[in-house]
Amino acid sequence: MKNRLKVTPIRKYKTPRYPSYLDESPLLMSRKVTKTGYYATALLGAFGLFAFSTNSNATAELKENPIKFKELGFPHTYAMYGTGLPDRLDRETAVDIIDSIFLANKIELSKEVPISKNGLSFNATGYNEKHNIGYVWLDHQSTASDCFNSWRSSLNKSALLPQDLDAHNKLMKEVGDSYEGYQKEKDFFENLIKQRGYYKLLKIKRYLWRNDALEQKIETYLRENKNYLDVDYGKEILEQYDNEKVDLKEMEQIVDEKDTSIATFSKYDSRFAYNSFGVYEKDENGKLVLKETDTKKEAIKDLENLVQEFIDWAKSEGRF
Repeated sequence: MKNRLKVTPIRKYKTPRYPSYLDESPLLMSRKVTKTGYYATALLGAFGLFAFSTNSNATAELKENPIKFKELGFPHTYAMYGTGLPDRLDRETAVDIIDSIFLANKIELSKEVPISKNGLSFNATGYNEKHNIGYVWLDHQSTASDCFNSWRSSLNKSALLPQDLDAHNKLMKEVGDSYEGYQKEKDFFENLIKQRGYYKLLKIKRYLWRNDALEQKIETYLRENKNYLDVDYGKEILEQYDNEKVDLKEMEQIVDEKDTSIATFSKYDSRFAYNSFGVYEKDENGKLVLKETDTKKEAIKDLENLVQEFIDWAKSEGRF
């Protein structure tokens, strides 16, 4: 004879907690894990594998370069308006932080060192020739114009030389005012930039408008040299520019480069972005109150951790 089912009421139970908009984003939680916690977790994981999987023949994977190209924030797009955009670490602050971490690891760096090998040609922000290790801080001063997108055109009609202006007017009469016409006009400008040094200088000046020294140098050259159709126009400036700045292709290559250990730290990396706004949280009475937070300190800490992780990785790889 089968036993009859008996219903027993539960006297106590835990009320489930549902997610709230006040909760911290789980995507940001990993940023607050300390290095000690990370390595402790890794050690416990390794012990667990040894203790409970003694028959496994799996070998531990080598730790990867912690720097990934997709996290650098390039090609960067300048916004039309600045409202609501995050704050970013300035060059002086970032470079001081990075230099201090390298020095704490007994790696002294020389400044603005030319790197030229395996198709790479740029100036490293800091480099130690003996240990073959260094870094480049990527921002508008150290990167080439192809690393940026903008809502502004590289050129405009007013910058065209007479013969190019005639060709432009003829094209616009043919294509009319349409999206197709807009795209053909854009292609027309880009072709001119590829053909003439004069337009190359204008593009550099337009995109890197915060690089005061380079802007002044280009303005002086344009003012003193009127032979705009010269095939070698601006050659000296352009060659120096190409040899000192990191272009988009080089940026991707540096991350995976095996012969030279150059770290790429970027101003536009979202991990180092911060804002000056406070956040709301509940007090002991359950009331929402504004909590002031120093998010810049958190961004600096994230940069410090990444620099140290890169140095640890390079050392574990036998790169110095």
